[in-house]
Amino acid sequence: MFVTLEEIYEEFEDLDPRDQSQYLLELGYDLPRFAPGQKRDCDLVHGCQSQVWLTAETGSGDDPKVMLHADSDAEIVRGLIAILLAAYDEKTASEILSFPITEVFDRLHLKQYISPQRHNGLQGMVDRIRGIAASHAPAGSSQSPTVVMGSQEPNSAGGEGAVKPSRAFNVESVRSEFPTLNQTLDGGMQPVFLDSGASAQKPQLVIDKEREVEEQYYANAHRGRYSFGARVDEELDAARDRIAGFINSETSAQVAFTAGTTATLNMIAAGWGGRFLKSGDEILITEMEHHANIVPWQQLAIRTRATLRYIPLTPDGRLDMDRLDEVLTAKTKVLAVTAMSNVLGTVTPIAELAARAHDVGAIICIDAAQSVPHMATDVQSDDIDFLVFSGHKIYGPTGVGVLYGKAERLDEMDPILFGGHMIDRVYKDHSTFAAAPAKFEAGTLPIVQAIAVGTAVEWVQGLGVAAIHQHEQLLLESAYSQLSQIPGMTIYGPDVSHRGAILSFRMADVHPEDLAAILDRRGVMTRHGHHCTMPLHDLLGVSATTRASFAAYNTAADVTALVEAIEFARRTLRVA
Repeated sequence: MFVTLEEIYEEFEDLDPRDQSQYLLELGYDLPRFAPGQKRDCDLVHGCQSQVWLTAETGSGDDPKVMLHADSDAEIVRGLIAILLAAYDEKTASEILSFPITEVFDRLHLKQYISPQRHNGLQGMVDRIRGIAASHAPAGSSQSPTVVMGSQEPNSAGGEGAVKPSRAFNVESVRSEFPTLNQTLDGGMQPVFLDSGASAQKPQLVIDKEREVEEQYYANAHRGRYSFGARVDEELDAARDRIAGFINSETSAQVAFTAGTTATLNMIAAGWGGRFLKSGDEILITEMEHHANIVPWQQLAIRTRATLRYIPLTPDGRLDMDRLDEVLTAKTKVLAVTAMSNVLGTVTPIAELAARAHDVGAIICIDAAQSVPHMATDVQSDDIDFLVFSGHKIYGPTGVGVLYGKAERLDEMDPILFGGHMIDRVYKDHSTFAAAPAKFEAGTLPIVQAIAVGTAVEWVQGLGVAAIHQHEQLLLESAYSQLSQIPGMTIYGPDVSHRGAILSFRMADVHPEDLAAILDRRGVMTRHGHHCTMPLHDLLGVSATTRASFAAYNTAADVTALVEAIEFARRTLRVA
């Protein structure tokens, strides 16, 4: 073995957590790599999120030594392999079976580097190694199973507003997967990132996937039969299938890759609305929509002479469903609404809205950019006609979005971008178009980004959307409770039972930009401004707010840091 367990212990003990993570990667870099011919399917370890190959050679005798060899396509996994090999390599079969591997993991505090997905993979590697040893060990050797890093009881400490973490959700493990969050800022502070509502950070797994495509098999999609092109097509198909499953689409053919939520809403407004709307028809939206779900419909109304109408809001920022019939009529052809407000956090009753829209002959278009990372999405159960979201809000790359449509809606909808790939046949004077999804994927796709957003969705599925939602709601409840007690603080929107993990607020006599700037001095990163919702801010009677938005990687300590930074801002600005 190129490094011993004692050397790893000695190195780890002298490093802080951030440097330990780097050392783990360096162990992976230094691990001898398999040649391509050594990476056989029969040697793959089942249960691993990344690909892991493991082989063994055994010596002679009744209790032979076992020589292990392993490799992975993920560097951090290679680092974990290095630790396993240092612990097990060249031990006899009986020594492997009796070796206390969990003590190694505990001493190195490896739990903070192991996501729920990688936990299963590590367990799979340990089980494979012990299985090899068991087949060669003398009769009577201990063969009781080894459980790798079992769950721990949650911390019972806490007071009013304190967060009690979910037993099934290890936020420290989740956070360790995000390189941006495992660094030290100027002044020795750890970053407290509370702007995931604008763009979420990316886990190492997604970063690695982008790098994998760029470094190992990048090619244009749908263009070639050579190995790189075939691999890209396979990866794109897998990403599309994964996304379809994530939102419960009937088929993956109803999922198209786009440039993002804004582009997709424009495609629907122009491609479906432009074909079917006419003078006298009505489009129904809300005042809490992002500009991306207002301006395209405004432009459509101007072009078609349709009328744009708004669903009234309650004083606390929810849809006033008691007044919906005032604006949802037989004239309504499109109901376009956010699933979750990017300012108020308001969660809208999608299934009820869809049913009532369909009752009057309208379609429903859902802007799910904010909701998809935080709560379950089921396009069939909710009977949604169109649904859109972006990759960068669901822990994936920028520059890629998703269009879902019912099959009949996609058939009806005209493409608005024309060129390569989206055609069926081009003649000198006209063209015919391919079926969905190709019909809406003109030109060269954002190939790397589309593949990586599939990986991001898989990462979210691995954690479990329900577990993420529960964790974020605990943070939201704590933050809402504590911020509500700060003098001069106004929090906009409904109570936590009707909102997702977003808080927009304003302190009396303090401009949101000034507050955000002072929070940043304490390492707390929030958003300020109108958040692309000018009509909503007009309704609220303010020009801007400060917004804190939570994600799977945020912790109770982040909530504490936010509250303490606001108190620091009050002292700095001498607010009474």
